[in-house]
Amino acid sequence: MDDEPPARDVIEVFVNRVPDLQCVAICGNAHQAIDAIQQWQPHLVFLDIQMPDMTGIDLLQLQLPLRPEIVITTAYSEHALKSYEFAVLDYLMKPISYERFMQAVVKFKQKQINPQPNWSAISPLPADEANTVSSSEQSVWLREEKRLLQIPYEEILYVEAMKDYVKVYLKEQMILTHLTIGKAEELFPPPYFIRIHRSHIVRRGAIRLIDGNLIRLVNDTELQIGPNFRDELKKYISALR
Repeated sequence: MDDEPPARDVIEVFVNRVPDLQCVAICGNAHQAIDAIQQWQPHLVFLDIQMPDMTGIDLLQLQLPLRPEIVITTAYSEHALKSYEFAVLDYLMKPISYERFMQAVVKFKQKQINPQPNWSAISPLPADEANTVSSSEQSVWLREEKRLLQIPYEEILYVEAMKDYVKVYLKEQMILTHLTIGKAEELFPPPYFIRIHRSHIVRRGAIRLIDGNLIRLVNDTELQIGPNFRDELKKYISALR
């Protein structure tokens, strides 16, 4: 899906070289792309960033009923970080070589064989399931630069917000990922995690003691309890008694 005919032609030629890929639609703008995605329900979409009326980033922000794997194609490298907020499969810089195109295709095929959860779309467990699954069986997928890391809940101590990023503190390391604290609350859900401050989410099992307005973790890190989060913490304490 690209507003430049030569760029669209290149992708179409490349797709036609791969026996088990089929080009079902070619679109010149995001509105056509939305209609085509709804009609054809493709598994893989090559999406340009710069398009008339609505950009590729705007399209990524839409809540599509069925989200295909997205490969970004663009001449502007500054869009890379923003696009990875939406867990795109790959990011191809124009002019696109066939070798680089095939790297994205191989990545797509590998993901179809061994599907992994999309870290940006993971939601909290339903209440009726949360109490039946142990925390040792739970994990979260985080993107660090171009890597996707699967982190067991039990390795996480706490999460610290820094504007549009969060620091995820583990027992042995810290991971910096592009994520807002609001999205982090979805990724680190109750009953395993609790938000104690506008900047901090802690794993409940990592809490050693609560002393007034301070929480001390098992690694002796001390965190302030925000005034707007004290009631929720009191409920948690009461439930343990």
